[in-house]
Amino acid sequence: MDQNELLQKALETADLIAGGGELNPEQSEKFITYLHDLSVMAKDARNIPMKSRKRDINKIGIGARASVPATEGQDPAVRKKPTFSKVTLDTVEVMTPFEITYDVFEDNIEKENLEDSIIKLFATQIAMDHEELYIMGDTAHPTDTYLQLIDGWRKIAKTDGHLFEHGGSGISTDVLGELVDRMPEKYMRDYNDLRFYVSPKFEHNYKKLLGQRPTPTGDKFLLENAPASYGGIPLVRVPLIPSNLEETIDTTDYDDLTFVILTLRKNLVTGIHRNMTLEKDKNIFARVRQYAFTSRVDCTFEEADAVCIAEQISVGA
Repeated sequence: MDQNELLQKALETADLIAGGGELNPEQSEKFITYLHDLSVMAKDARNIPMKSRKRDINKIGIGARASVPATEGQDPAVRKKPTFSKVTLDTVEVMTPFEITYDVFEDNIEKENLEDSIIKLFATQIAMDHEELYIMGDTAHPTDTYLQLIDGWRKIAKTDGHLFEHGGSGISTDVLGELVDRMPEKYMRDYNDLRFYVSPKFEHNYKKLLGQRPTPTGDKFLLENAPASYGGIPLVRVPLIPSNLEETIDTTDYDDLTFVILTLRKNLVTGIHRNMTLEKDKNIFARVRQYAFTSRVDCTFEEADAVCIAEQISVGA
């Protein structure tokens, strides 16, 4: 799906502002699909439609070998039972307020069509804002009240997944190898579904590293926009994974740190409540049209044990 098709979806969804208020189910589904398609990491995720604020995702597993030798006429005297567990999506409310002055409508050649254009722009920004929250959300963030709304994939991976700290060292194949080494073998059965989620600068520097090899393969990374991988696992460039994180490591201050997440695509989970609203009003004294888009979102991993994260990677080292 190209950018024009995505913007057309936003334009179609913008038609709902005529009446304002709560989106009907068809409008909500269309807008959720638009947000999903415009994302990168969240596009790989399994999106759970939610009719209420909270939803449990039930998991059933075996966990270990269930078969035993069979002996004719003899009861094996053992019965295996499945294990049951669950993870919970608990959505939080997110509002996107914006306004347009009367002068903008009066002076712009698009006139009333300008409203649709601005709605499209904000729809694109909402998709980016949601993905930023999914990735960087941290309820213990010291300053950012938006990121404090939920614990996102990075925080969950650091807390409940398998953490490798690179200590401020630079980008190398060893970083990706460490993550593969830490991934429990039972999740390697779905090897083709594994992905490294990296920042643009990590991908760029990793390709430069591969390009140093005096082979046709090395030339490919220098001359073409060739996809990169490690051990057959693709790297996915995620613009909203930063490369300017700050941290003091062993008395040394860094301001160029990033991280890498290794997990199965199907292990990423997002939830968006279907009851969305896009409302508009006028402030006749300030001469502005005011808009507010409201949604409820959350994210999680289906299996936190199937996530590995490398932290403290310097993109400038």
